[in-house]
Amino acid sequence: MKKIGAGLLEILICAVIVIIVYLCCWHNDYGRSNPFDDNSQLSVKKDMVQSKINEIENTKQMKKRIEMNLKKGY
Repeated sequence: MKKIGAGLLEILICAVIVIIVYLCCWHNDYGRSNPFDDNSQLSVKKDMVQSKINEIENTKQMKKRIEMNLKKGY
């Protein structure tokens, strides 16, 4: 009788853990079907921000060159 009770307790604990993991990770609360997809979206956004930063830096350098050329009289 004690072995059956211990087995049922283990099954109950496993079921609770599976339900908690499902609700935390794969339950579709706000349109997300894969919780690990955030990393790929994050890298894409990081690349977009980095390209904008590079574009701004290039614009600043171009502005400095134009100002230097205007001061020299070219």
